[in-house]
Amino acid sequence: MLDDLVGIGMRPAHYEQLTNSQVDIGWLEVHSENHFEVNSEATYYLDKASDRYPISLHGVGLALSSNELLDTIHVHNIKKLVDRYQPFCISEHLGWSPIAGQHYSDALPIPYTEENLKHVINRVEQVQAILGQAIAIENPARYSQHKNNTLSETDFLSELQLATNCKILLDINNVHISSHQLDFNPYDYLASIPSSIVSEIHLSGSSKHLKDNRITFDQEHGQKVTPEVWQLFEYYLQHSNTIPTLIEWDTNIPQLNELLQEARTAQKMIVKSQRFKNAC
Repeated sequence: MLDDLVGIGMRPAHYEQLTNSQVDIGWLEVHSENHFEVNSEATYYLDKASDRYPISLHGVGLALSSNELLDTIHVHNIKKLVDRYQPFCISEHLGWSPIAGQHYSDALPIPYTEENLKHVINRVEQVQAILGQAIAIENPARYSQHKNNTLSETDFLSELQLATNCKILLDINNVHISSHQLDFNPYDYLASIPSSIVSEIHLSGSSKHLKDNRITFDQEHGQKVTPEVWQLFEYYLQHSNTIPTLIEWDTNIPQLNELLQEARTAQKMIVKSQRFKNAC
């Protein structure tokens, strides 16, 4: 089972090491959009990696909250990857990025309202109908509240899950960032997300800055997991079932050994939580 295993993202800097020998890692996550081109280098190495490791697909381009028409070609490209690699998880971001055909680099905030909930439910149902299976939706990092919000983020995600039978990708670093920026208790947030609806966890680092006399965090995924995120992860493990967990590191890619050390830290925490629960 993958539930108690830790994975890493498959990045070009590590293609050769990951595919020329069996590395001691539970699974690999790849960004779906990087593998739409069948004859690319990225897909060549993913073909090799999929013979050695379980694969999770993580997408960033479906724009599930956009008011523009769903890009069904994009969804069918994901479907081809699903058929080819049989991933154990398919995930997407909750936010959106295109405006009038122009795509922006970061997902934009969405209103947590009943009206938008119905809209996102419809989008998720369309995607799942094409893929023929459930997807996981990642909680975003938020730096401000939408002025029209009538639902909390956890209520929005829970209602979305209940209506579509999708899963949740719980990004604990995003919870950390949002709780700091919006002044809520991250432990209460985690306690409100039952592990039964979570199919994957992301752990990552964020850099701290002083902006307008206020500390802020950047969601850059370019460094080690921060102590605050490790503490939140430990708390969640104490109150949930074990879930496939990813060390997310997308920029300033380190040597593979450093990435694997982060994964080993997460693995030890999972084993420790299991021993504690078995002793109770």
